[in-house]
Amino acid sequence: MPDTAVLLMDLQVDFLDTAQGRMPVDAPGAARVIVAANAVLAGRALPGALPVAIVNAFPRSQRVRNRFRNHAAVAGSAGAAIDPRIQLPRGLAVFSKAQGDAFSNPELHAFLQSESVTRVCIVGVFAEGCVRATALGARALGYAVSVPLEAIATDARWKLWLAQRSLRAHGVRVVEHLAEAGGAA
Repeated sequence: MPDTAVLLMDLQVDFLDTAQGRMPVDAPGAARVIVAANAVLAGRALPGALPVAIVNAFPRSQRVRNRFRNHAAVAGSAGAAIDPRIQLPRGLAVFSKAQGDAFSNPELHAFLQSESVTRVCIVGVFAEGCVRATALGARALGYAVSVPLEAIATDARWKLWLAQRSLRAHGVRVVEHLAEAGGAA
């Protein structure tokens, strides 16, 4: 799977720490995402795929927007750090963004092209937000995209349902399990 990258979306304290995070997903979803991300990072899931971390780094100057996000993942804050339960390897490529679509940072697309990536799998949060926006951004750039339901989360079941519906409508391959995600169509 050398042509596949796994985009590990927003695995930050404010989104995964259901006790202390400023805008957490639900607890079962956080647990699933942490397990899936660690399996990818350890090479137990999607072996050979290139893991890439994507983090939100919202500027402090966006006071109104930050208020709507409960000041989650503000650049430089403790909540913007990658959750300590994620077992990050040395040398992991990390890209920041201040919008939902990770491809709003042009360095991500350039990096994936330099690595000959043609397929992306998305793991992380929020299903209806950044996961969806990034999947659509990847499709617009010509990537084959897969999203495994066991590896994404949000804070309400209905949001997950809407995200699935939208992803499928836009040509994203939605699968149940991470193991099925390697063959993005």
